[in-house]
Amino acid sequence: MLQLDPDKLKILLGRSLNYQGAPCQVIELLAEEEPPALVLRASGNSKVIQANQYGDAVGWAPQTFTIAVLDEHHDRFNPDLPELAGFDLLA
Repeated sequence: MLQLDPDKLKILLGRSLNYQGAPCQVIELLAEEEPPALVLRASGNSKVIQANQYGDAVGWAPQTFTIAVLDEHHDRFNPDLPELAGFDLLA
């Protein structure tokens, strides 16, 4: 199991990463999750219909994704975010 340094994860905030071939920006770090996760916002003009708490459409918003930093076995970085291997994130 990889041991991530929560302070080092903070360097990802604001960075551009590719998720499933789409450019995204890291807008939030969920360090309390196990494993930690990143909230990504799709770059560009990609918008989706945003729903309120009742499921009613209320407008258009940038698409967001919540992605775990590690794979399901917690022994390597998430393969959907290959750029993470280029950062010093380990404790």
